[in-house]
Amino acid sequence: MKAEVVLIFGRICSGKSSFQSMSYRIVVSNIVRDLIKSDDREQLQNSMHLDERIAEEIIGVLDATSTCIEKGIIKRRPIIVDGIRQSTIVDKVLEWYPDSTLVWLDVSEAKRKQRYENRNDTKDTESFETADNKPIELECQKIFSIFKERLEIINNNN
Repeated sequence: MKAEVVLIFGRICSGKSSFQSMSYRIVVSNIVRDLIKSDDREQLQNSMHLDERIAEEIIGVLDATSTCIEKGIIKRRPIIVDGIRQSTIVDKVLEWYPDSTLVWLDVSEAKRKQRYENRNDTKDTESFETADNKPIELECQKIFSIFKERLEIINNNN
């Protein structure tokens, strides 16, 4: 039996990292960091040209984790893919894992701004408005438009 895969989407500060904490988690920003060899937020957000490589890395980790679950090496739990920001990556992952659940965390802009300001992350060197309107964030919004019929939408304004 194949592992349960959940692709979780949402704009900046929508709560992706805290969604289903008891799951195995693939954090896409960690994959991007490894590929570009940098923690610099500007470089991370300018990584749209790496979509094929990012997708390959995600699929590789999904395959390895799924195999471990199927063989009983690790406990059966959902595998969360947290923070895909491009529809081309979603398409590629869905080629390999077509039964994946797609979840969009719907959070008001005011709540996301509050979270952004409250988290006080040293990497947040720009205003919420600037960060929220970067091309990579706008690309993430495109995922909502493209996959709207398939998305499970969860209000995450807590």
